[in-house]
Order: sequence, then C-alpha cells, then structure tokens
Amino acid sequence: MAAIWSLPAAAISLIYGVLRYPNFAIPEFMTLGAYLTLLLCGFSLPLWAAGLLAAVVTGLIALAVDQTAFRFVRKAGILPPVLLSLGLMLVLQNLVRFGWGNGNLQFPILPMRPFIIAGFIITPVQAAIIGLVIVILAGVFLGLRYTEFGRAVRATSTNPELAIVTGVQPERVYGAVLFAAGFLAAVGGIVLATETSLNPLLGWRVLIPLFAVAILGGLGSVVGAALAAVLVGLTSEFSLFILPSSYKTALAFLVLTLVLLVRPSGLVKSRS
Repeated sequence: MAAIWSLPAAAISLIYGVLRYPNFAIPEFMTLGAYLTLLLCGFSLPLWAAGLLAAVVTGLIALAVDQTAFRFVRKAGILPPVLLSLGLMLVLQNLVRFGWGNGNLQFPILPMRPFIIAGFIITPVQAAIIGLVIVILAGVFLGLRYTEFGRAVRATSTNPELAIVTGVQPERVYGAVLFAAGFLAAVGGIVLATETSLNPLLGWRVLIPLFAVAILGGLGSVVGAALAAVLVGLTSEFSLFILPSSYKTALAFLVLTLVLLVRPSGLVKSRS
C-alpha cells in the first residue's frame, strides 16, 4: 500500500511545491491511467507495455489540460486553479463512466503462486510493484536533485521571479511538472488496479489518504511523500490486527495529526 500511495502523493506534492495549489484531479488521473491500460491491453499489448504507454498518454493529457486551461489562471490566486481541478476531477470521472460503465473490471493477469519472505506472503505482482515504485521514485529524486531540469524546478519553486532572471522559462517547468504528475498518478492507478479492480471510483476512494500522505510528508517533497506513505501504509495495515478495516482512513488522519503536532512542516522540509 505504501508503494501504491507514494506515486500519486508525490504527484500532489510536486504540483503544490511548484505551482502552489492542491490539484484534486490527481486521483482521477490514476483512474484514467488504469482504464487506458485496459484499453491498450485489448490490442494484444502486454500489461507492462500497455501501462507504460497509458502513463505517457495520461501525462500528455495532464499537460494539455494545464496549457489550455490552468495556465490562464495562474496569477489569479489559489482559488481558481483549485476550482478548476475540482471540475476536472468530475469531468474525468464521468468520462470514465461513459466509456467503460460503472461495473468492476480486471486486468488480464494470470494467477501466480505467492512466496513467503520473513513470514509474509507476497505475490510476484506485489514484488514487481514494490520494485517498480522504488525505481521510479529514485529516478524522480535523482532527476530533481542532479539534472538541469531539476535545478530549474527547484529555482521556480523557491523564487519564480529570480528563476526568470537566470534564464528559466516557468511555463516549460510547469508543463513538465504536470506531465510528470500525470505520469506518476497513472502508474499509481495502474498498480492500485492490479491489487484491487478497475472501477470509476478507483481514484476517488483514495483521495483523502493521498492528501494525508502528501501533507504528512511535507508538501513539495517527493522523499517526504515516500516516507509518509510507508508510515501511513504500515500503520493502516497493521491496525487490522485490532481494528475493523473501516477505521483505516480515520487512523491515517490520526497519524497525520500526531506527526504534525510535532513537526508542523511535515516529515521533510526540503522540496526534493
């Protein structure tokens, strides 16, 4: 669960760190990415190839929406982009309903024998998910920390006016960040659907935990989002030993409250 939550939470955190608004459409990009993967699997593509292509397409859709709608309200304060993201959330959710219906669907994954590590039963698909997420998060972290693009993102996040003076083009940074956020959200939705099922409410059901993870990690920090996802995921899953599953979301907010009382800025302060 920590691996599944960390990617879309990192997308939320990345957008807030650079553009300074919470994008509520990220969970619906998760849903869109999962359904596009199912569509591409219908063309005889293997799941990994369909998922990669669907994530890229979802990133391009996020970029297109940003450049055709959100860019015109960037300087109007925080409320217009928040309202736009809420509207986009509803539009994407209903487009999925229109295209695929309201029923539950499944990816074409063959049953595989699980194996045991330190007493824990884990399937090959779950092991692949954990490995994939670690690789993607490591790539995002290294890209933000050591590349020219990463320096432009950090400069724009810290001081947009000074970044312009040094030659950074903010719109290119914003567009790249939205593409990356759409890509991360789509991969998160794909791996979530492999563990559960495809449903138009796939992303909606994890909206609150995702924002809890993003806030807990420290908005703007990819590393913080990953650490917070591990903390909330472990706490939620191990709580099943003593609490019903219906309390998992409430427990996530309890952890959020307790940590923020000690560290109001979240687990990680730096935007990395």
